Amino acid sequence: MKRILLVAAASAAFATPALAKDGSPYVGVEGGILFPKSQTVFGNIDFTNAATADFARDDVASVKYKKGYDVDLIGGYDFGMFRLEGELGYKRAKAKSLRVNDAFVTALNTGAGTDFVGGDFDIGGKTSVLSGMVNGLVDFGGNGGPGFYAGGGVGYANVKQFGSSDGKFAWQLLAGAYMPVSNNLDIGLKYRYFRAGSSNSSEAVPFTAGATTCGALPCSGGVATFDADSRFSSHSLLASLVYNFGGEAAAPPPPPPPPAPAAEVPATQTCPDGSVILATAACAVPPPPPPAPVTQGERG
Repeated sequence: MKRILLVAAASAAFATPALAKDGSPYVGVEGGILFPKSQTVFGNIDFTNAATADFARDDVASVKYKKGYDVDLIGGYDFGMFRLEGELGYKRAKAKSLRVNDAFVTALNTGAGTDFVGGDFDIGGKTSVLSGMVNGLVDFGGNGGPGFYAGGGVGYANVKQFGSSDGKFAWQLLAGAYMPVSNNLDIGLKYRYFRAGSSNSSEAVPFTAGATTCGALPCSGGVATFDADSRFSSHSLLASLVYNFGGEAAAPPPPPPPPAPAAEVPATQTCPDGSVILATAACAVPPPPPPAPVTQGERG
């Protein structure tokens, strides 16, 4: 029985709704799974032998990513139906595959006398993004029950890929739902679409000649350069834990009014004739007794 009472008390504590948190600050942590979108990769080839024709920069490949992770710290202020918050985020994902087109590979092998295939090029293997954003959100519901929000943000993102990093303007779209679990804590689920500006990151892959002659010319070494002159973008699904500084327990309902006092029974008295009247009244005066009959004497 004691265990049942303890469980019931704990359940009641967690079920206690938070009072309106409008007009209060909050902080939180979020984390979840990252789904990076494929990126277009450009490339060019510079041969050491000036007589060998170079390969001009062109769209030569696409890189696909594995699922990664997305974490962030947030802090903001709830104005009511509108929230303004700052966000510091970090995203990371590994490359799944780099598919280089046949024209690029053929040009390299023809000039260098090599036997590269499309999967032989390793240009970094992972991408990371460190971002600082300012978000504006429209908030619906909450205040002791489930709530929903949607909005967007703008900021700065440093995208590191292909062996170098580049900082660019970034923007994002956000939507989510949350539920209070105590006076100050909310748990939630959040969706994010993130997009950074064009990256100028590049990686040079040197190569040596693989044969003596390539047709009428000697085979040449050189450098193949890859760059992602494209925008990093991703989808994320995040779990969130938010602490609200303004949460307070809902005030209990006022006690019922006290019952009205019972009416006081007035004092009474019983008169000689048996009637009951108020103590402050006078009993009726009884009527005088009838006169005694007259007795006549004998006549003589």
